[in-house]
Amino acid sequence: MARTITIPTAAVSDAMAAYTIGFAKLEVRDRVEDAIGAGSGTLVSVGKVLGVLTAAHVLTNLPDQGEVGIVEYRGQTIHYRKRTIEMANTTKIVLRGDAYGLDGPDLGFLRLAADTIGWFKALGSFYNLLKHRTDTSGSPPSPDFTDAVVGMIDERTKALPAERPRERRKGFEALFSNGAVSNERIVGGYDLFDFAPTDYPDFTLPGDYGGTSGGAVWRIYLKIDSEKPDIAGVRLWGMPYYQTKKEGGGHVLTCHGTVGVYGALLDAIVAKWPEETVAE
Repeated sequence: MARTITIPTAAVSDAMAAYTIGFAKLEVRDRVEDAIGAGSGTLVSVGKVLGVLTAAHVLTNLPDQGEVGIVEYRGQTIHYRKRTIEMANTTKIVLRGDAYGLDGPDLGFLRLAADTIGWFKALGSFYNLLKHRTDTSGSPPSPDFTDAVVGMIDERTKALPAERPRERRKGFEALFSNGAVSNERIVGGYDLFDFAPTDYPDFTLPGDYGGTSGGAVWRIYLKIDSEKPDIAGVRLWGMPYYQTKKEGGGHVLTCHGTVGVYGALLDAIVAKWPEETVAE
């Protein structure tokens, strides 16, 4: 028999926000710098290598040199800070097909420069891919779980009031939504699945999921055998990279699964930096 439990969304989403970032391209409009959403990412570590798990097409659309803005989602006191990274000091790994499309592959990793690691650690946390590699096949912390997607929503980006002349402020919003995993399949050696966010009467889902590419699907294990339901653990379960509009309304997000994230991509990172990716 199905059972409905209630856990405050903030308690769950705050944990995911610690790993979540957005990318923003910096452009000049009317002689004032503007920030344009350019996809999502998850802070991850592989041994001593720290960087961002994202979609290959997100990285391809970012410049190879010059500044790119970083959007933070953790906490309320860090609004309006301009965080940027110099792309010339980063290293990209991309695993992708000949063309952008439904069947992928579309996996990417951006290694961050050493001089930016300190403030990234201050604003969030890095999810240890090597440590959690076996979590997806081992015993789960609980038999009960729900899945949720996290990522930037471009259509909800909005201009904010400026406080100084010739200043432009932008507000970026990330979606945290539980939903259903379906149509798990293997295409070209990569495991893919579909994710459909749950449509609730009191919450309006986006009309478009542009910006969510490169975000994450998290499997959230629930502790429900007590009077007060709680979170037993979380696992990075996949990465969305493509959206399809359903006939009856709403969207399905095509995602890479654990085999691609913890297999092909993680193997590529280890092969690139073998001496720095030894498990600690």
